[in-house]
Amino acid sequence: MGHQFGGIPAEHNTVWTTNTVDNSLAVYSQRTGRHLATVPGVKHPRDVVIDSRHDLVWTAGLEDGSLVTFDARTYQEKKRIIIPGATPAGLAVDTRTGTVLAADLTNSRLIVVRPAAGTPTFVTVGQGAIDVALSTDGTTAYTANQGAGSMSVVDLRAGVVIKEILTGVESLAVANDDRAGHVYVANRGSGTTTAVDPRRGTALAVLPTGTNTNHVVLHRGTAYVVDKAAGGAAALDSIHRVRTTG
Repeated sequence: MGHQFGGIPAEHNTVWTTNTVDNSLAVYSQRTGRHLATVPGVKHPRDVVIDSRHDLVWTAGLEDGSLVTFDARTYQEKKRIIIPGATPAGLAVDTRTGTVLAADLTNSRLIVVRPAAGTPTFVTVGQGAIDVALSTDGTTAYTANQGAGSMSVVDLRAGVVIKEILTGVESLAVANDDRAGHVYVANRGSGTTTAVDPRRGTALAVLPTGTNTNHVVLHRGTAYVVDKAAGGAAALDSIHRVRTTG
């Protein structure tokens, strides 16, 4: 399986996953767990995000620089954008506008695809940008920068980085909690998750979250962090729950 999965609105009752090994996505029934479809043709899809307002599913081909969108109802491909030399990894979507953001790992930049624009635009961020999160109002993006061990705060209106905060070794994933005003960054190399105040540009806390901390998501004021155990018979993957505060 791939790095992430995403649910679609209740009327579809489906879950999409990325399958990096065979260059495809899979669709499952959220209610029964039944496999509904395999969607081929995306080279090393690392992430998938759902635009529920526009009934679209977005993924990215890490190996060929593609951003691909599918119809959430029919699973048919609707659009494919190829960005030569890019390695798009983590994704985020602004469901109000349909704008899609992708972290470009090789080129250390943020790819911005707006529906009305003919071509993508780019914002240079921290070294090795691998994941991206978006503020609720769609004006600010946050990138996890694996090479720099940092998080960039991006003003999307101006198209510039306004802050870069060191978070830990091999920053791999990022999640935003607008309600508390915090952003969480999972740091694989240091086995930690860092809580960041993006307005002040400071790290509020660095929490131990297991060997090879791999991913973080936010749900109703709680951060859930998963790791990948280093190996061995006694090694177990774990989930850490972090309650956010305002």
